[in-house]
Amino acid sequence: MTADAKSAPKSGGGPPKRMLRNYLLDPKFQLKYTGYVVLVTVVMTTGVGAWLGYEAYTYSAGMSEMLLMQEGAGMEVDDTLQELLEEQSAEEDEAVRNKIITGIVVLVLILSFTLGLTGIIITHRIVGPAYKMTLLLGDVAGGQLNVHGGLRKGDELQNVGVAFKKMVVALRDRQEEELASVKEIIEAAQGADVDSEILDQLGTLRDHMQAHLDA
Repeated sequence: MTADAKSAPKSGGGPPKRMLRNYLLDPKFQLKYTGYVVLVTVVMTTGVGAWLGYEAYTYSAGMSEMLLMQEGAGMEVDDTLQELLEEQSAEEDEAVRNKIITGIVVLVLILSFTLGLTGIIITHRIVGPAYKMTLLLGDVAGGQLNVHGGLRKGDELQNVGVAFKKMVVALRDRQEEELASVKEIIEAAQGADVDSEILDQLGTLRDHMQAHLDA
């Protein structure tokens, strides 16, 4: 289970809404690596788009120049008509250039948004389980050796989850062995008529160790 459970509603009324902040469990990590992906995408898309756009614009300008020469070939063209033809050709070339630039900008924006959103979702699949493991490790650090929950099937870091469960089992086994030893010591002390204050201290230690197992 990832940390999406934090945002679950306290009462009924349908499943919890998945908002962007639910996926940004570790904004610094997720936005940093998502930013790298978006930056590379922008640079590569802009570079390739500019190169292809330049080739297309050069070809369009060449074709316009050829058409202009053909229109003026074999006939007398006064300065006014020549100027009109040149203006029309320049306008057509400018329209092609603007379309190319607009296409590159739109492509960069679409790819940046798509890959940015994808990057956040993908990093969430790593950060979510890591966040859950952090909470579980905090429980163990607080003395709880009866840890409930874990990673869901399909979550990333499954090997970490398995290692964590093995660690908790090993700690519980050790705690149970030590608790059994303390109980034996208490029984032996009671038979040897040990001071009651010492027995109280041993009893407090026993209860404390048992509480960690039962928590």
